[in-house]
Formats: sequence, C-alpha cells, structure tokens
Amino acid sequence: METRMNQGAEEHFNPFMEAPSIKKTMTLVGIYLAVIANLMVSTTNSVVLPAAAAEIGGMDIYGLAQGISGILGVCAMPVFGFIGARNPAAKRLLAGGALAVGAVVILVRTLATNMMMIIAVNVFWGLVSAGVFAIGFTMIRDMYEKNQAGLRLGLVGTMMSIAMLVGPLGGGFIVDRVGWRFFCAILLVFLVASSALILCGVKATKEQAAFLAVKGGSFDFAGTVAIMVFLGGLMIALSMGGNYVPFGSALNTALLIISVVALIALAIIIKKKGDDAIVPANALKDRNTLVFTGANMLHNFGAMTISFFIPGFIMRTLATDPTVVALGPALAGGIASALMAVLGLFLGPIFGKIIAKNNSAKGVMIFGNVFRVVIMAAFVLVLVPGVPVWVIYILMFLAGIFNSQQTVTQSAGPQIQLKPSLRTIGNSVIQLGQNLGSAIAMAVFTLLVGMDPVGGMRMCMICALVAWIILFIITFFLQKVPESEAEAN
Repeated sequence: METRMNQGAEEHFNPFMEAPSIKKTMTLVGIYLAVIANLMVSTTNSVVLPAAAAEIGGMDIYGLAQGISGILGVCAMPVFGFIGARNPAAKRLLAGGALAVGAVVILVRTLATNMMMIIAVNVFWGLVSAGVFAIGFTMIRDMYEKNQAGLRLGLVGTMMSIAMLVGPLGGGFIVDRVGWRFFCAILLVFLVASSALILCGVKATKEQAAFLAVKGGSFDFAGTVAIMVFLGGLMIALSMGGNYVPFGSALNTALLIISVVALIALAIIIKKKGDDAIVPANALKDRNTLVFTGANMLHNFGAMTISFFIPGFIMRTLATDPTVVALGPALAGGIASALMAVLGLFLGPIFGKIIAKNNSAKGVMIFGNVFRVVIMAAFVLVLVPGVPVWVIYILMFLAGIFNSQQTVTQSAGPQIQLKPSLRTIGNSVIQLGQNLGSAIAMAVFTLLVGMDPVGGMRMCMICALVAWIILFIITFFLQKVPESEAEAN
C-alpha cells in the first residue's frame, strides 16, 4: 500500500492516502458529481438559455451568457494550479469553493428575472471548470496509489458519458415539460452536494502536506496579471467574434493586439522567474506536458465540429429525412449527441487501468487516434445534403471510442505520467488546451458555416481532420515513465 512516500532517505506520512475510507469516498463522489454537473450545464445551455430568454426577455443577448462563461475559468486554471502545487492542503478549499460559487451562479439563474442577471453571474461559472479539471483530478491521484488512481480517473470518463446522455435528452425533456427553472434547481442540488462532500471529505494541514508541495518563491502577481490579460483578451476576441465583438472590428483587433503584448510580457516573466513563474519554466520544458496540452487543444478543436455542429446539420439540412421528420428535428439532433456518449460508459475504466498498468497513455491515445482520423475522414465524405441520418448516427456511435479515450487521457494521463513536482501545475497547463481549442474552433467554424451553411460544414470537417492528423503525429513524442520512476510516483 502506497501510504508513505520516499524523498531522498526520508519517509513521509501521506495524509491523503492515509485518510479514512469514508472520507476518501466522500471526496471521490464529490468530484464525480462535480464532473457530471459541469458537463450537464455545458451540454444543456443551448436549450436552457433560449428557454429562459423566451420567458424573461433577452433573445438578442442570451448567447453572451455562453460566450462569457469560460473566460474566467481559463484564467483561473493556471492560478489554481500554482496555488495547489505550492499548498496541496488548499486543494480541498479551491475545488469545494469553486463549486460553491457555481451553486450561487445556478441559484441566481434559477431566480433570475431578466437575462442580464444570468449573463452577469455566468462570468463566474468558469471557476467550476478550473476547480474540477485543474484541481479535482489531482486530488484523486493524491488519495490513491497509481493503479487505483488509474481506475478511478478512468471512471471520470464514465461520469462524463452519463452527463452527455442525461444532459441533452433529460434536460430537454424537463425544460419542455416542467420548465427551465426546475431543471436549474436540479443542477443546483448536484453542485451543493458536490461542494459539501469535497469540503467535508479528506483534509490535511499545510504542515502535513508540505512534503508534497512544490518549493518556490512568493506568488507571481505579475505573471498572473499577464496570463489573465493574454487569455482573457484572446478568449473574448475568439468566443465573441461572431455577434458581439465582430472579427475585423476595432475592438476585436485591439483585444488581439493586447493579448499578443501580454503574451510577450508573460514570456519575459517566465524567462526571468523560471520555475517560480505562474506557468513554471519546467512545465513548458517537459515533453509530456507539452504533448498532453497539444493533444487536448487539437482534439477539442476538431471535436467542436461533431459535438456542436452535427446536431445543427441534422436539424437544418436533413429536416426532410423521414427519420428526422418522425422523431422531430430537436430530438433527432439530440440523439446524435447522446450516441457519442454510449461507449464511454464502459470504456473509461478500461482505458484508465491500461494507462496505469503501462505507465503511459501513448497506447490508448494511438488506439483512439486511429478511430479519430478514420471517422473524421468518413464525415468529410458523407456529410452532404441527402445523406441518411442513420449513417451519421452510426459514425457518432463509433466516435464514442475516441471521445472516451480523450476524456480518460486528459484525466488519468497527466496524473500517471507527469513527475510529482509537475503533476498539479502541469495538469492546469494541459487543461488550458481544452478551452483554447474549443474557443478557436468556435471562431473558425462559425465563420466557415456562416459563409456557406452546407459547404462550410465540409470545410470544418477538413480542418478538423488536419488537426487530428497532427494530433496523431505528436502522440508518438509522448515519453513512457520508467518503471522505477513510476513506482516512486
């Protein structure tokens, strides 16, 4: 049992692994509930927000709530990672506190009397993503030895699949028949429960967890400001470049220029402060961190064509398909999204165990990449007006293989394959790739589809295919952890 860790010749008591089983279970269940709640919100915003706008007004601005929600989360990820790496005992407060903030956001949404209330509080929703992805996964690794952690991190993929199934189908059903406020109340229960379980779960004092902490100087305020300006400006320019801050406008251009200047400043700060920077130099020099980050960004860039645009293609372009007519456009589009989650219910734990056993995610990633490239190439060929919707359904079902692979890779891979000193801060950098990939994809693909609703979809698929071929190539640069080092981890 891996309850004591060696550091040089010393043995250290691990308060997270030695915690009572009931406390570890509380924390674990809390993280799983947080994963489900976070994804259920993101997968139902396309239904809940317009339904809310229809009742309380704001049909012309409700999309701003979605675009603005991820900005703070992207900025918070490296900050959470920095704090968690320097003070592992604070992870409980970071994750539990972020979920408590998320509960307040959903509470205000439930009670909102106008759309501006929803937009204003949605700015803070991004903290939930930072708490779950940047901190939650590392908490699981802190509590369990490698093989046990691999299985439990693999189950994160199962939780995501559950949310992808229940969210679009169940959420749409509840909104249609009971109302959007009732559905938000259900989400509120999930968030309150997850926050309470984590805050009341495994605890450790700063002194007890000190041996796990990454040593370094004081908090990097200058670097934090630089990265927040860089990421904030970039995310606003990209995610709102369609309707609210149009591409080519003076404001959009100014935001991009400010982002570039902030990035240059951040590079200078990292060079000067090295491993004490908000994004430590050792994380940027680590090959596995860079590969995981690139893979996360490229996958999410391409995945937007499937998760976001395929349902719309079915509803608009295939509206006369007999199956679509029989089911109804909205349900037909929702079924496509749900099918991609089915295989993930079973594959997540399997992939997690394989990653832990091999001390590497490379084999699982290569396996997923084969399906990723083949299925995207098939979409490029078949996604034309008149294609039977059942062909798309089959491809979406098979897409669940690489979708599950990616969710497990991003949760389990870094926790198994990164050095302990990089595990928390490196994970926060890796999770940045997810948000950046999605934001860039929304900007590029919305522009292409807007120019040509039918031909633009094929161009989106071609762009995604190119990105996923590059992803396939960089996967081979992932380095396997030596057996001796893996055991020490």
